[in-house]
Amino acid sequence: MKTILIPITSAFVVRTFLRTDARRILEDAGVRMVFLAPPEKLAYYRSEFPSPRMIFDVLPAVRDARVERFFNILETASVHSCTRAMMQHWELARQKSRVARVRGVPSFLLRRLCWHLGAYGWWRGLIRRCYILFSDARVAAVFDRYAPDAVFCPVMIGAEYAFVREAARRGIVAVGMILSWDNLFSKNLIRVHPDRLLVHTDSIGDAARCLGDMPGGRIQSIGVPQYDRYFRREHTESRADFFKRIGADPAKKLILYAFSGKAGLDIEVEIVDILHDAIVKKEIHSGAQVLIRPYPRYDAAEGEGMEALRGRYGFLVVPPVAHAGRGSESWEFDEHSLAFLASTLAHADVVITMYSTFLIEAAVFDKPIVAIAFDGKRTRRYWDSATRFFAWDHLATLLPLGGVRLVRSRGEMTAAINDYLQNPGQDREGRERIVAQQCQYTDGQSAARLAAVLLEALSP
Repeated sequence: MKTILIPITSAFVVRTFLRTDARRILEDAGVRMVFLAPPEKLAYYRSEFPSPRMIFDVLPAVRDARVERFFNILETASVHSCTRAMMQHWELARQKSRVARVRGVPSFLLRRLCWHLGAYGWWRGLIRRCYILFSDARVAAVFDRYAPDAVFCPVMIGAEYAFVREAARRGIVAVGMILSWDNLFSKNLIRVHPDRLLVHTDSIGDAARCLGDMPGGRIQSIGVPQYDRYFRREHTESRADFFKRIGADPAKKLILYAFSGKAGLDIEVEIVDILHDAIVKKEIHSGAQVLIRPYPRYDAAEGEGMEALRGRYGFLVVPPVAHAGRGSESWEFDEHSLAFLASTLAHADVVITMYSTFLIEAAVFDKPIVAIAFDGKRTRRYWDSATRFFAWDHLATLLPLGGVRLVRSRGEMTAAINDYLQNPGQDREGRERIVAQQCQYTDGQSAARLAAVLLEALSP
């Protein structure tokens, strides 16, 4: 029996692998899959995936090691992208007091130095050569215990590199996958090169070559595994059943507001308030209703519980994920959550977000997309503004495609919503271009391509 070792360092792994055809194909092929998960989630995973082919064990606390923390800081600071440069300026500018900003200047200057050095291959190579010299006894113990034939790292961020490093030391095949469209521009420069690197699209592969020095012959584009169910239109309810379940009025249009994440959370809380005020004052026509989609890590905006959002605005708010334990990392995509997400996208009439992957997911469902590029109710400094997000590398390539309506004021937002409610076919060609650029494959077989690579890695 062949064994593949898979660390679960992010709950997104459940969506991108465990609940896709890739896991089922490997299971049917008789592969033993050893998953390493946070101890507080072991019981949840074992109950959700009760298969004799799947073992769940404790993920070593690798990321807490001093060596890992040092290289994570060094690697992240050395990503030579516009996104990372902007984040470095934001990290300094967000300090609340002048004293804190002054104290943060030495760290800022060191990070800026690393960013400039990151433009040079010799510096990136030096980081890799230094990192490979270290080892972690806890990771080695896992390899000794399970003797894997291959390693699959589905996130390729932070702690996963300790597993790729150990695999390289033992001559075991390592397959990595870039989790998301922005990771290579903001989080890593591929600290250890795996034997095979899987990416969603050729454009992400280009970033892996340019920013991560990954040899092109070891990169393979497979599409987006978690979107297979979208392209196959699986697990979506009828509009009538979906509206009944969320308590929506079937006679009204549905506006979906999807929160993007922590970086713009304070702005988005104000945008929700503006959206409500515009509906009350009938600036938005067609008797629209709003469904709030909290970001998975925060069941609702910080300081704004779901009940408060319902009570204050009368908006529809449904928990987007399940939970296993407590804390900000307790969230999980169960089958109910994924089916609810697919139905939400299928039946929304307009999707509003700031910088999230809903800019892509809405396009997959051919839904009109409004992107927020203004600062809510007050003027903010550039480094705190909504505008800055659209200078990030991965978003800068998306906007010229013409499938997203970028709005820079309340008036532009309400006008865009009204236009789309009346004519949802506007900008359809642009949305098709987004899907072509950001998904590449639309056949619903991306997880099967992922499984094929892993089975090849396990073959003699």
